[in-house]
Amino acid sequence: MADHALVVADTSHTLVEQSLVIGQEFPDVETCRRTLKDIAIALHFDLRIVKSDRSRFIAKCSKEGCPWRVHVAKCPGVPTFSIRTLHGEHTCEGVRNLHHQQASVGWVARSVEARIRDNPQYKPKEILQDIRDQHGVAVSYMQAWRGKERSMAALHGTFEEGYRLLPAYCEQIRKTNPGSVASVFATGQENCFQRLFISYRASIYGFITACRPLLELDKADLKGKYLGALLCAAAVDADDALFPLAIAIVDVESDENWMWFMSELRKLLGVNTENMPRLTILSERQRGMVDAVETHFPSAFHGFCLRHVSENFRDTFKNTKLVNIFWNAVYALTIVEFESKIAEMVGISQDVIQWFQLFPPQLWAVAYFEGVRYGHFTLGVTEMLYNWALECHELPIVQMMEHIRHQLTTWFTNRREMGMRWTSILVPSAEKRISEAIADARCYQVLRANEVEFEIVSTERTNIVDIRNRVCSCRRWQLYGLPCAHAAAALISCGQNAHLFAEPCFTVGSYLETYSQMIHPIPDKSVWKELGEGAEGGAAKLDITVRPPKIRRPPGRPKKKVLRVENLKRPKRVVQCGRCHLLGHSQKKCTMPI
Repeated sequence: MADHALVVADTSHTLVEQSLVIGQEFPDVETCRRTLKDIAIALHFDLRIVKSDRSRFIAKCSKEGCPWRVHVAKCPGVPTFSIRTLHGEHTCEGVRNLHHQQASVGWVARSVEARIRDNPQYKPKEILQDIRDQHGVAVSYMQAWRGKERSMAALHGTFEEGYRLLPAYCEQIRKTNPGSVASVFATGQENCFQRLFISYRASIYGFITACRPLLELDKADLKGKYLGALLCAAAVDADDALFPLAIAIVDVESDENWMWFMSELRKLLGVNTENMPRLTILSERQRGMVDAVETHFPSAFHGFCLRHVSENFRDTFKNTKLVNIFWNAVYALTIVEFESKIAEMVGISQDVIQWFQLFPPQLWAVAYFEGVRYGHFTLGVTEMLYNWALECHELPIVQMMEHIRHQLTTWFTNRREMGMRWTSILVPSAEKRISEAIADARCYQVLRANEVEFEIVSTERTNIVDIRNRVCSCRRWQLYGLPCAHAAAALISCGQNAHLFAEPCFTVGSYLETYSQMIHPIPDKSVWKELGEGAEGGAAKLDITVRPPKIRRPPGRPKKKVLRVENLKRPKRVVQCGRCHLLGHSQKKCTMPI
């Protein structure tokens, strides 16, 4: 193995050796030292420094009797150094194993810098393997780890510098994106970091102007050098994509920090919340979240994330038949349908009654929940936060927020361009649902009661549709914001375009308005002013040094919680035919004769 490594090293060194000639200049002695170290590693010989001072650098091969030697001296009147004498031939056998004295932590850091710039997730075990393959040198895991740490610090700054730059960073956000909210809070006599809150004006405008009044709340734990939690409030755009509204980093997830986050969110929305319909908020309804929402958004409908509820139900009962009936109950549109499913579950297990006391149906069941979720039952924001925490856990806090800002900017740009190519009235996802409703509407008989009311007759039931108030007795129109099949039948019968009766938040115009504003770039930190006037509202002033939080990552390998992406997807809806009531097909595809 060592011989093979030497062959590779000697081949690659030929190019390096050819560039080392008498008269060759280096901008400074440090560059000269690094170049010679690279040559020593490539040739697999140990370098011994004879003299190194302000005016000269002399090095030779460490093997006794080997003539290889180089003398570099400072050029008069300029900072450059040049090679004065060079004996470039080796008579020794060099280093015959994979370990090399010149492969220091600094050399490792320089070797992997380009790779780490492109991939901050580059792991130490990958580093040591790549160095062995490319240079024929073995470094320890600790050398690889420290080399990566040093390279990350050179590229992005240290974690400590990140906290120190936060006041100036918030000032830059407010300056380059007027109307945005950016504030950092420190605590204690040492000014240790406590909280950071950021919301861009483009996001605030998009949510208030064009998004449906629905917010998702969740958090992700941060596992970097300093621990913390990433909090987020995200809306949903017209085409059902996530639309982050506000992001915060706190030193620890606590009831107090959730109360502060919702307070900042309330101030951000300001008087605008009075002009919007009542908010519907979805979360895992942890104690801190519940109290914070009730305090700052007392009129909001606060519901459970169905993934959280369903997992608890599944883990409690461990009965597949019971879980399937549970999902039928979840999607039941009317109280009568819901109660019939509950009776089925109670027939299988009486313990279901006690479970419903812990998870009241008013907080998650479609039939009982008073808020409008527009078909959103699980938290999409969970996966987004998990990915951010995974991608950024090795970045300082400012670089982490810049990574998130870059992603938001990309989303705004791509979605704006995509929306401009659409020629339909509604966004594609809404167009698809309307088309399905129109196709199913052919199965119904329509009886017109008056100008606005219709009786929709099918083999199993009759539904009443009011096209003026946009309601159907099946409740699907009200719950999803799009005309149901009964409404589509009524609208088609009187010559109306069903697409025009969707909620405005589903139109292409609303989608374009959501992404109409720009998230402007932040200048490089080298031009920031770290001193200046203080911020308002209790935030840290620019002349205060924010220090890292006291909660650091403990030593040893952290425990990994595997978050399976498939668990974050919306559970597949159980399709039930409205004619024969069997599962697995819709009324449109039913083969039972009418």
